[in-house]
Amino acid sequence: MPVVRGPRAEPCWVDLLTSDIDGAIEFYSELFGWKIHDDPQTRSDGYLPVTLDDQPVTGLVLNDQDSAAPDAWTTYLNVADIHAAVFAAHLHGGQRYLKPVAMPGQGTVALIGDPAGIGVGLWQSFDPTNYPARKIHGHRIWNELHTKHFETACRFYREALGWDLNQVVDSPGFRYYTLGQGADAAAGLYDISGQDSTEGWRTYFAVDDADQIAQLCTSLGGQVVIAPHDSYFGRTAMLSDRGGAEFAVIAPAHK
Repeated sequence: MPVVRGPRAEPCWVDLLTSDIDGAIEFYSELFGWKIHDDPQTRSDGYLPVTLDDQPVTGLVLNDQDSAAPDAWTTYLNVADIHAAVFAAHLHGGQRYLKPVAMPGQGTVALIGDPAGIGVGLWQSFDPTNYPARKIHGHRIWNELHTKHFETACRFYREALGWDLNQVVDSPGFRYYTLGQGADAAAGLYDISGQDSTEGWRTYFAVDDADQIAQLCTSLGGQVVIAPHDSYFGRTAMLSDRGGAEFAVIAPAHK
């Protein structure tokens, strides 16, 4: 896990829960050029750190065969007091999926769900060093919540985690808010009511060429969920890996 600072519960890390570690290593190392640190110790720990150009990017988590959880990317929010955050989530109608667990020398992790049951991780670090999103190929660049319970999600993140939500678009058929605004925006909330798509937190990775990555994804056994298309922020696509874990890529329009 990374080390982070800041009290506003913004995305700070992501990792992949996968039932096929070997397949994930092959898929993502080819797709993004990641270096997965695979050795007897990391296998025993059940957590394989991932770097790119010696910078931490993510981690791969073994999805136990007895687990009912599907393979998926998990977004983590940094918090100043993880026990208080878990309590606040429960107080405001959320779920507790994993109580706070200390990771020696690093920090404490927990998993909660909003009132609709959409899960998100919490991370409280012991170290003040920050792990930022980056507009660099293969790095996390953005995270957003896709929800069909938009008002409930907005209220939960405001009241339980103290989010200062900024209205970007609020019109019939399209609602999108951000945590913070402008260059200071750190995450998004997207209303997908009426759409034939699944709810959950989405992770975006920066790429140099979204079309090329989409083609490579399919050649590696993944799928294109939403074909590459232009957006205000750059050319983007929604993809899934061999295990069905969805993620997005974007070639930033402004670097």
